[in-house]
This record gives sequence, C-alpha cells and structure tokens, in this order.
Amino acid sequence: MTSLLHGRDLVRAFDHAAPAYDLLTALDPGHLGALRRSARRLRLADGGAGAAAAHPRSAHPEAHA
Repeated sequence: MTSLLHGRDLVRAFDHAAPAYDLLTALDPGHLGALRRSARRLRLADGGAGAAAAHPRSAHPEAHA
C-alpha cells in the first residue's frame, strides 16, 4: 500500500526527484507541449500553472527555490 506524503516530507521527496524529472523532460523536447495541451484540454486555470506559479513562496513556504 502506498502512503501519501504531506508537508515537509512531500517537499523533500519532490526536491529529491526533481533533478531526474528535469533530465527526463529535457530529453523529451515535446514533453512541455504535451503538458500544456493536457492542461488546455482539462481547462485548467492559467494553463495549469496553478496558484504556486503566481506566488510560489506563499503556496509552499518550506519549498526550496
């Protein structure tokens, strides 16, 4: 069974995985376009950027910039 991460545990897990995710997305030039298309099809506000894009520190103050 998989447990959900919250708070600082989630931030740490994200920070740990981010370099690998960045590498994988860099190797797939169409990845960001696919994400944008998906956000548009889902009709996500601000193209899926979310509240964190407008105010990243207020959305998750413990996150690393």
